[in-house]
Amino acid sequence: MEISIKNTFILSVLAGSTLLFSCGRTATSSEKTNFTHADSLTETFLTFQDTLLHSWNLLAKEEHEKLDALEKALHGLIKLSATEPTQIGSLHNRLDQLKQIHITQKTLSNPYVVEEYDFASSSLISEVLSLMETNPKITGDQDFVQLIDKIKLTDQQIGEYRLSYDSIATAFNSFIENNRPFLKDADQNNLEKRPIFNVAVK
Repeated sequence: MEISIKNTFILSVLAGSTLLFSCGRTATSSEKTNFTHADSLTETFLTFQDTLLHSWNLLAKEEHEKLDALEKALHGLIKLSATEPTQIGSLHNRLDQLKQIHITQKTLSNPYVVEEYDFASSSLISEVLSLMETNPKITGDQDFVQLIDKIKLTDQQIGEYRLSYDSIATAFNSFIENNRPFLKDADQNNLEKRPIFNVAVK
């Protein structure tokens, strides 16, 4: 997949840079060597930050598209009178709640928030798809069939984007742990390790 290839390349470059910086270089002036080392580490740190932000924005965009597709699905069920209004109302309330508890880079550090969001998301998707896929009015309409595929695809891609983000964040955390003393010129508030989806950073 394109995102996997791209992130593998980025991680390879960053990992190679980190290894190079960690090994150190021989120079006639130790002062010059230390300056170059710290300067290069700062540059790598900034690259990490940009890559993390880009990866997170891709994930957030996919989450937004998933919620938007679910919203359109519910409107479609109402329009075709394919489901009881009270049931649609209940599903819509759950969708609104899902939007309220969406995961941010800050709340990601709380595994309970991630667990709550994922449970609410998967159960809502399951019920909405079940209603759509068992109704002839829906399955006979090509636009709604494409909407069903959209919901499934975005939900799958979110998992892949999370894995990608975790890989970059894990590499960043290792970089911070190994090079924190040399990053004196970097914003100290940004030198904290990043939480990940798979396992919360201790």
